[in-house]
Amino acid sequence: MDKKSQKVTKKQSDMSKSSVIYRNPFLNFLQDFRKKNIGLTSQEVMQKAAEMWRKMSENEKAPYYEMAKNAPKRKKRKSGRKRRRARRARSYSSQRSTSSSRD
Repeated sequence: MDKKSQKVTKKQSDMSKSSVIYRNPFLNFLQDFRKKNIGLTSQEVMQKAAEMWRKMSENEKAPYYEMAKNAPKRKKRKSGRKRRRARRARSYSSQRSTSSSRD
């Protein structure tokens, strides 16, 4: 192994110790960024992380792309479709009162 690959694997192992690995490289970067910048608000975290991500070179982004590439795929549901919540029945009493006030 050369030094670059050792450096990448070390960085990957540091970032993924007790965290979820996403298939999106930016989300992996964002997770790492949040750990380093704890005192910021969520809006500040997103703005600064996005700005930093845009300024990063491809070599700096490489470990995050590698993590995303090796991330496990999500399991499909058995039924193949999402479950939906049953809609509530509409109350007709509220509609009647508004229609009578129009007259």
